[in-house]
Amino acid sequence: MARHIRALSAACLLVVAGACNSFLTGDKLDSDPNRATSAQAAQLFVASQVNSYYILSGHAARVLAMWSQQMAGTDRQYIGYDQYSVTEGLFGEFTSVYTGGGLIDHRSIQADALANGNRTLVGIDKVWEALVVSFAADNYGDVPYSQAVSDSVQRPKLDPQLSVYAALQTLLDGAIVDLQANKGVVGSLDLSLNGNNAAWIKVARSLKARLYMHTAEVSNGAYALALAQAQQGISAPSGDLNSRHKGPSGTGEENIWWQFIFRDRDSYIRPGKFLVDLMVSRNDPRLPAYFSKNATGAYGGAAPGQGLDVDKHSNISDTRLVPDFSQPIVTWAETQSIIAEAAYRTGNLGLARSAMDAVRGDAGLAPIGGSLSGAALLKQILEEKYIALFQNPEVFQDYKRTCYPNLKPATASALAGIPARFTYPVAERSANPDNIPDVNAQPKRNANDPANATSVDGTACLGQK
Repeated sequence: MARHIRALSAACLLVVAGACNSFLTGDKLDSDPNRATSAQAAQLFVASQVNSYYILSGHAARVLAMWSQQMAGTDRQYIGYDQYSVTEGLFGEFTSVYTGGGLIDHRSIQADALANGNRTLVGIDKVWEALVVSFAADNYGDVPYSQAVSDSVQRPKLDPQLSVYAALQTLLDGAIVDLQANKGVVGSLDLSLNGNNAAWIKVARSLKARLYMHTAEVSNGAYALALAQAQQGISAPSGDLNSRHKGPSGTGEENIWWQFIFRDRDSYIRPGKFLVDLMVSRNDPRLPAYFSKNATGAYGGAAPGQGLDVDKHSNISDTRLVPDFSQPIVTWAETQSIIAEAAYRTGNLGLARSAMDAVRGDAGLAPIGGSLSGAALLKQILEEKYIALFQNPEVFQDYKRTCYPNLKPATASALAGIPARFTYPVAERSANPDNIPDVNAQPKRNANDPANATSVDGTACLGQK
């Protein structure tokens, strides 16, 4: 799809160039002092943010929430998705990474903003680019990036996943430099953080830490790098990067989870039994913020593929299942969780405990205590993160990396294990057959996620093959 858009854009430019030539040129004719010079970037930027919200909290995010058993598919095709019955054409997010507010528009935004001296907009948009491209690399592995936006390349190569992560680290370094320059105003065009340079620098640092964690299985020193970035990252919940949505009057602009569950497909998905049972066993104070009670006045989750039982199964809470709920994207809780795990992995147990206790304290839980250590401490850190990042696709990346939680696969596919990546869309494979392999030739796991033989507590990993 991307190559067709590039070809059409090039054709349009040729038509314009041939028709206008040097006719009607001059200073007073070429520039309008009453029109904002960055109008193109401004218009594209709003649309690209909305597209990013969809990528990070839409259909793919729901499937990942089911595979990590925070949610469960309870009706129709969602029962199949919950049991790993997926096809090449399942996820539109791959295409959205590149078109319709994706990478092509991000590059246009950055070029136009840079030409007009608005480095604040350049920096913010680079962070969004890193977010959506990393989502593709997380879930597909090798993806087009270095050649993805090029008029001269009709069939872009797949860049190795680890090369994409490295390129995104460089992109984020550039974003931080742009934001530190403090040149240009974005303001309310920034739907999430209102053009706050300092807040975006912290988001960029937290995202850098996240991406280092994604390479920790295969890259020496990744935990230390993640720790250094996270300690400069989001420093309070008020600095969280969240989606922004309108209330009932904003038709089509509401919280995407609300649109799917409340407005369109009420029976398709419910909270997962594993997460609900875990939180009930802890008497976790976030239960009413996450889930509604069932018909018996208790909290109940659905097992993978179980099907809907309206009397037993809770739904997402009225707190989160409202049109204007802001879905968390990169947060203080994630940043503190990265500090906790990275500190543990690098031998700083005191820092690991204090960061974990900060997350617990924010949720209304007591400190875990100073005696916890070893595998039990690591398991507790990952448990706190698993709960704190409810509905966030990052939970599934942690599962692939650590085999925590040690999930039992859905019965129908226990022998195959829990999928570790998405297959490329069939339309993209048809358009780019030189580079995208047949579905049967695609890897089972991505380069950064070798299967774990054991979970963090030393027990055999049940779901990774």
